[in-house]
Amino acid sequence: MIVKMNKITLLGMDYQREALTKTLMELGAVEISEVIADDYSELVENPKVQEELSRIETELAEVDSSLSCLKKYSPVKKQLFKNRRDVTVSEFNKVIKNIGRVRDMVNEILQKEEHLVSLRSEENRLNNLYISLLPWKELNAPLEYSGTKKTVFQYGTIPSINDWELIQSEVSEKFPDAYIERINNDKDQHYLFFIVHKESEQEFLSYLQSKGYNRVTFSNLTGTVAYNMDRISMRIEEISAEREKTIDNIKDIGKDRKDLEILYDWLLMEKGRLEATERIIKTKKVFLITGWVPERYAMEVKKIIESKYIVSVEIEEPADDEEFPVLLENRGIAEAGEPVMQMYSLPNSREIDPNTVMAPFFIILFGIMFSDGGYGLILALLSGIILWRFELEDSMRKFMKLMFFCGLSTMFWGLMFGGWFGISSLVQYAVWFDMVSEPERMLSWSLLFGIIHIYAGFALKAANLIREKKYLDALFDVGFVYVFYTGAVLCLLPYIPAINAGKAAPLVNTGKYMLVIGGVLLILTQGRSKKNIFSKLAGGLFSLYDVVGFLSDVLSYSRLLALGLATSIIASIINEISFMFDFPIVLKIILAVAILLVGHTVNFGINALGAYVHSCRLQYLEFFGKFFTGGGQAFSPLKINTKYTKLKSDAEQEIMPVHTA
Repeated sequence: MIVKMNKITLLGMDYQREALTKTLMELGAVEISEVIADDYSELVENPKVQEELSRIETELAEVDSSLSCLKKYSPVKKQLFKNRRDVTVSEFNKVIKNIGRVRDMVNEILQKEEHLVSLRSEENRLNNLYISLLPWKELNAPLEYSGTKKTVFQYGTIPSINDWELIQSEVSEKFPDAYIERINNDKDQHYLFFIVHKESEQEFLSYLQSKGYNRVTFSNLTGTVAYNMDRISMRIEEISAEREKTIDNIKDIGKDRKDLEILYDWLLMEKGRLEATERIIKTKKVFLITGWVPERYAMEVKKIIESKYIVSVEIEEPADDEEFPVLLENRGIAEAGEPVMQMYSLPNSREIDPNTVMAPFFIILFGIMFSDGGYGLILALLSGIILWRFELEDSMRKFMKLMFFCGLSTMFWGLMFGGWFGISSLVQYAVWFDMVSEPERMLSWSLLFGIIHIYAGFALKAANLIREKKYLDALFDVGFVYVFYTGAVLCLLPYIPAINAGKAAPLVNTGKYMLVIGGVLLILTQGRSKKNIFSKLAGGLFSLYDVVGFLSDVLSYSRLLALGLATSIIASIINEISFMFDFPIVLKIILAVAILLVGHTVNFGINALGAYVHSCRLQYLEFFGKFFTGGGQAFSPLKINTKYTKLKSDAEQEIMPVHTA
């Protein structure tokens, strides 16, 4: 259900504003709304917190970077399904009192990470340089040598497509005052050096360039290639040792990782408090806060605030047409449906929370599409064990609860259809029938399930209209639609697979009367919002076309048959494949076990995902499309939001005191 909300207005002394917002954060029950004060803009202002907020966001980013660095170089195992650890308020405050030490740790980690980046950059540069020197390793001449007063000395390359012996002979022939030597060659290049008299330099270079010559220079390198390669190797070893030492230092700091996580959460809380403070208005002496509080907490919040501060607290109910933040509160199966709802949209604050109706349908439809009782048993056991053994975040707990119910539903439908891991010999024990051997019968039932589901959506539409005291609208827009659509369905009974046309004849006759009566009623009522009689009749006539959309929606439920068959048939094929090989008995058993494990795991995963996705689709389009307004804004109270820690009150403390900046 949607929790009832009250408006709350607080008028207090400005010198107590910061302390009061801290108390509101500790209570975690009040959403602070932005106050629109255009008429008083010259008298009031919002607290100036932007500079402080920017500082907090910068520091948050730095702490996050340091924690990412620790995660990279000093990873720790975390409990499965548990992202936050329990911390008492006293432990939390003890760390915050020594916040300077923790900030120094952050700076040290960031400096060391920056140093690692520079080492990595230098190492990459040296490795590239080493690779570039490898072809020249046989060269004994110093790399800085460039010739004498009368000679020019150069290193360079020529594409290997050129015949080296031909080049040597042409150089000897055309340039007697030049010497050229090849140091190395590979599939792409000849690596060479030459010495030539300066008077012949240009002519000689022109010749080489005609062969594709490119000069090679070794900037900032002196000595031989071997000498430089040794120096590079030594420096790379030094970098490696320095990197290991730096990483060890980071790991040592990582022993205090929990303090960094507390600092991050404290900054996150400060950011939330400052963002809420921006929505407050104040003068030099007083401040004003408006917001929302759950009705059941309103008087308790008022009592606590008035007992601690000089403040006027006013509680009032929202106006009949006023929207308020949406907070869902459900139990059992309805609570399990909330993850599905929130993936689509929260309900409007003025409509009925559909989870109570939607969740059972989702679970039933999931079970039909997954269909194999063995798979359902596995799903129920896995999710049940996770719920039992692990302390889950609220969203994960609800999802696992949904999967548990879906597993039970799948077991039920597996029992009804005789599907247990695709074992064909168990099909004969089906309580109802085998959908694989009777697909037409299953299709008929799938369409019936669809009609029931869609009619439930119309029922919720009627309930919302009645809640708004629009009784005639409920009759005209739902009651008459029921009559017309039911008549259409009954008229089409002979064309539905596995339906005995003779036995359905009385229903068909009834359907014709309902179709005509419903059609007339819709023609007379569906254009009632129009101004003139012709527009009213036209609107009514056009509304009859909606039956096409309704029948199209009903046909969408044929996916219940399609996915149910897919799960069952693939499972049986996996079983057949696993025992079809004619191998020695030991090898045959090993191969069969491997095929069964892999095949059923893949089939389980793919079809569980398919059942989930298609169940969602049927809710979002066929079901919600009949009544759901949506667009509700989630209730977002000022509270202690943390990423790494979950604060627990010390035994002697009733209200959680949290240090703030």
